[in-house]
Amino acid sequence: MKKRIIGLDILRDIGVIFIFFYHFFVEYIVTAQGTDGAMFGYNYFFNILARPASLFLFVISGYALMYNREYELPLKKYYLRRFKGLLIPFYVAYTLMYVVTYLVNNQVVGHDIPLNRFVFTLLGLDGVAQLVTVDFYLIGEWFMSCIVVCYLVFPLLAKLLNRFKYITLVVLLVWYMFILFVYNPFPFTQLMNPLFIIVYFYIGMLLQQQLKDDQINTKLRAACAVISALIFIYFCLVGFVPSLEWMKLTQEQNELIYFAISMTMLVALRDVEIPSDKFVYTIITYISGISWYVILLHHRIMILFYSHLSVEGYNHREIFALLLACIFITWAASLLVQNLSSRIKKMIK
Repeated sequence: MKKRIIGLDILRDIGVIFIFFYHFFVEYIVTAQGTDGAMFGYNYFFNILARPASLFLFVISGYALMYNREYELPLKKYYLRRFKGLLIPFYVAYTLMYVVTYLVNNQVVGHDIPLNRFVFTLLGLDGVAQLVTVDFYLIGEWFMSCIVVCYLVFPLLAKLLNRFKYITLVVLLVWYMFILFVYNPFPFTQLMNPLFIIVYFYIGMLLQQQLKDDQINTKLRAACAVISALIFIYFCLVGFVPSLEWMKLTQEQNELIYFAISMTMLVALRDVEIPSDKFVYTIITYISGISWYVILLHHRIMILFYSHLSVEGYNHREIFALLLACIFITWAASLLVQNLSSRIKKMIK
């Protein structure tokens, strides 16, 4: 049995926590039209790692598939495993939130949309498709669509990695730089396009093949930790110190910085060792274990709250109470979806 890499669990936990809090505060601003200045500050703070969190979740996904040697599986067995691990929880979570949304809003999702567009949801691609056309999107974000595509092409990428790893890397990086800085051929931001995100996924695969089970040099890990901290401090300074606004970068330049911090955090944390009998180990692995269900559910739960509450009169204590409610309900719903998904998976051979 492969050794559990607790450092990747830590990264996954950081990712889901920052994404969760970012969405809580951004929906206060967008959906609830809240005006409390402090909430704008919190939103900016958690947004610093929200994008990097998404990126290293893709990197981790590619890394984990290579680490578990899933490229050695027969295609049928590989795709069945991905279907059970990715789409079964998605279907269960979607059904749950479909019913809840109907009960809360007194209207089914996509009540006047052509039913044939539900195919995007069945494929798990509705998160990106809804950026182009109205569909039955409800949960999963653009992240879901991107990871579906990454998992679909993983067997091909694994073959390219084993035979032409550096040529493939160069081709993907040229593509990456072209659509980032020269021309985006897509009718929506390239940052949410699977054909852009796939570069991060491949780099995670390549990183695992290069590092294998070797320990990363301690000095390199320390240097990466310092770089990660400096990047985080930079974003804090340009966001909270008005006199430093001139240091802000463009979205495209920021994407490179986000990629840098996602990689440095991975290198800094991958070889962290925590004894399995420690309480902190239990907490880290527990959060990591339910992270996918949290990612699927949390945003829609927050939107339902904010779309039916008037937050203008809320003080900070009431916002905090709402945050606790979102945490508790997301946690309870995640456990329910996890349990139901496990039962369904056992029925599929």
